[in-house]
Amino acid sequence: PDLDAELQLDRLKPKLSRRVLLLQGHQTSWHQTLVLAIGMSPLCHNLTAYLRDKADFKDKLSPIVTSLSLALASSSDARGLGLVLYGDTLVQAQVG
Repeated sequence: PDLDAELQLDRLKPKLSRRVLLLQGHQTSWHQTLVLAIGMSPLCHNLTAYLRDKADFKDKLSPIVTSLSLALASSSDARGLGLVLYGDTLVQAQVG
């Protein structure tokens, strides 16, 4: 089965006012279909993100929330259900 992976940076903010961007492409999200097969090596993706200059945004106190979603890729067999593999998990870290 293939997986649809989606990463959202600073997802609680509107797209135009997000404070974190991916280095490659300067986007606030990343999406890729991960192809899985028996005997295949583990998949690893390193994505580098950066915080925009603090002069570019006003909100400096609210947390920056990121999310990673994994779902079964849509196919003719799945009838476009896009089943989520695992529910919401909260991982929180505060860096000072």
